[in-house]
Amino acid sequence: MPENLMKEEVELLYNRIRAKIEHEDNLVDHRIRWMITLQGLLFTAYGFSLSAEATSLSVLSSDKMSFISTLTTLRQAMVAVGFGSSFATLLGVVAAHRAIRDDERTLRLRQKNYESERKTILNPIGQRVTNTLGIICSLAFPFLGAVVWMWIGRLLPNPLSVIIALVLMFVVMGIILWFIDFK
Repeated sequence: MPENLMKEEVELLYNRIRAKIEHEDNLVDHRIRWMITLQGLLFTAYGFSLSAEATSLSVLSSDKMSFISTLTTLRQAMVAVGFGSSFATLLGVVAAHRAIRDDERTLRLRQKNYESERKTILNPIGQRVTNTLGIICSLAFPFLGAVVWMWIGRLLPNPLSVIIALVLMFVVMGIILWFIDFK
């Protein structure tokens, strides 16, 4: 009787943790989608601002300076919002993946008490390699968004600095993966 009860407890815990992991994974999906939607709108607005600047050539010179100044401020705001949304999305994605790893650890610790049950209860997130590739993908989107907005905002003035930023992006992603997995 106690063995069956223990098995049922572990299975119930598995089901609760699996549902929680699905929820966290959906949060990652939603955060990435929100970021991509916002970034698409910002890129469109930025493109329209370039078109507006081109048509401003026909504006009187006294109004032109005010117009260009306003346009520059608007572009700086778009860059700040684009970079900020990328950073906020990155934080949300890291938090969700960290919660998933914590839940996985909780289940694994509970299963250790029941070694004979390990074969019947699967890992709730699948193979580690596959899951890690998914984490890398979800981390790459916010990083790429941030790098693009830094380039557009001229914080990364040339292609070499963009390449360096992309290399650093992968180093930071490695540190984040370590933090998610081992902390």
